[in-house]
Amino acid sequence: MDIGSRAPESAAAAPAGRWGGAPPPDRRWTRRRLLFAAAGASAWATAACARQRGHPTAAHQTSVLSVALDVYALEKISTPKQRAAFYRQVLSGFESAHHGIRTRLVAFAPTQANIAAIIAGTAPDVFPDEAPTYPSYVQQGLLLPLDAYLRRDAVDTNIWSPSLVATFRTANGTYGLSRDINVYCFAVRLTDFDQAGLPYPSTAWTHRQFASLATALARPGPTHRLGAAFQGSLLDFRQVLAGFGGSLTTPDRSRQTLGTPAGIAAGQWFFPGLIWTGAVAAGGTANLGNDTTSIQEIQGHALLQLFSQWGNQFKWTLYPPPVYPHGRFGNLGAAFWAINAGTRQPDAAWALLRWLAVEPSYQRFMMRTFLFPPALTALLPEWRTTVGSVAPGLRGKGLRWIVQGARNGWGVPQPYFRTANTEAFSIDDRWWSTLLAHGAGVHTAFTQADLQVNALLAASRGTPIPGLRAQQQAAALRQRRVRSMFAAADV
Repeated sequence: MDIGSRAPESAAAAPAGRWGGAPPPDRRWTRRRLLFAAAGASAWATAACARQRGHPTAAHQTSVLSVALDVYALEKISTPKQRAAFYRQVLSGFESAHHGIRTRLVAFAPTQANIAAIIAGTAPDVFPDEAPTYPSYVQQGLLLPLDAYLRRDAVDTNIWSPSLVATFRTANGTYGLSRDINVYCFAVRLTDFDQAGLPYPSTAWTHRQFASLATALARPGPTHRLGAAFQGSLLDFRQVLAGFGGSLTTPDRSRQTLGTPAGIAAGQWFFPGLIWTGAVAAGGTANLGNDTTSIQEIQGHALLQLFSQWGNQFKWTLYPPPVYPHGRFGNLGAAFWAINAGTRQPDAAWALLRWLAVEPSYQRFMMRTFLFPPALTALLPEWRTTVGSVAPGLRGKGLRWIVQGARNGWGVPQPYFRTANTEAFSIDDRWWSTLLAHGAGVHTAFTQADLQVNALLAASRGTPIPGLRAQQQAAALRQRRVRSMFAAADV
C-alpha cells in the first residue's frame, strides 16, 4: 500500500543523461546520508519552535500527556534508541512553545493493539495511524470528536488539501487530522523511450495514450520489461474508478458501487486492456527503483528512495496521472493524528494535536528532515525548494506535479464503509485476486462483489453491533475521563 500505511502504506515505501549540466552527484550520498544530512540541517527548526509561542493551553497546572510518534522512514535506517532521541527532539519543540504541558513518549502500537489499549484505558493520549485504519477507530467510538475544538479555534479546513479533508470527515464529524499528504504520480524512464524510438509523452497525456505507451514499451521474453506499473490493490484502483466517473461506495458509504457502468468501464480499461495483455503490472511498490518497468506509479514519500536508486544512471522525470474521461486523478496516501476518546486531558491533548497538524512547526520539521510533502498546502512551495536544496539531483524532475496534485485534490480519498468495513474489503480482495488471475470477467467479478458486500452491509445494519459497541465503549471512556477529572480535582 502507500507509504503512510503500515501493512499497506504506514511504513512503507516507493532519473538520464547527465545532471542538467551540473557535475554528477557524489554516489556516497546514500538514502541514509541524505536523510541524516537533512536532519542535521533541520536541527535549527526545533530551536525556532522553542522561540515561538503557541496557543495557550486551557490547563491551569502542568499537564502530562502520553504520546506515541511514528516516522516509518526511520525504521530502516535507525535503531530504536536513535528513534527515541529523534522523537524527544520533536516533542521538546512543542513543550518549549507550551509551558503548561509536558509529554511522555510511549511506544507506537499496531492498530489492533492500540485499539485494545484504548478500550482498556492504557493507550496514549495522542497517537498517529494510517488512513485505512481510521474507520475501525471511528466505528468503535474510540476517538475524541474534534469539531468543537475546530470551531472554537476557527480552524479553516482549507489549509489542507480537499482530498485530505474528505478522507477524515465522516457523517458524524471529524475525529482525526492529517499527519501528512502523499500524492501519487508516475516516474517515467525517458531512456527507455529513447531506446524504443518513441517520442516522450506529453504531460497532458490521456488514459488512452498512457495505455498505448505501456503496450509499446512492454517487452516479452526472458528479459521481460513491463510498460507500466500501478499500485496493486482494489483500494489503489479507486483513482481509475474516479477517472471514469465512478466510486467504490455511495456518498454515505452505506453501499458498494463497483459494478456500475462507470466501474465496469474502468475495469475493462484496466484488466482486458492492460493487465491481461502483460503491458501493466498491478503492484508498483515492488518495482520501485528497479529497471523492469518503464513507467512506475510512486508516492511523494518515495522520492529519496527513488533518487538513491536511480540517481543519474539514465534520464527520468515525474509525470502527473493521466487525464481520464472525467478528469485527472491519482491515489492519495494519508495518515492522521487523533486523540484517545478516554484521555483525561482533552484540552492539553488538543493543544498538541493542533501543533502537529494545524500549525506549521512540526510539518516544517518533518519536511526538512525527511522531505515529506506537508499536509498544509501553504508550505508546498517551501517543500519544493527544500527538496532542491537537500537533493539537488531532484531539481527539474517534475516536483511541481506533487504540489499541483495536493493543491487541486487529485488524490482520491480513502474509501471505507459505515459498517463491516474490514469484512467488506475482505470480500473485495478475493474478487480482485480472481481478476488478477484472469479467473473471471470484469462484469462478473464487480457485480458479484457488490452483491456480496451489500448483503453484508444490509445485515450489519439490521444488527447494529458495531454501532452498539461504539456507543458502549464511548460511554465507558467518557465516564472514566470524568472520574479521573474529579479525582484530580480532589487532590
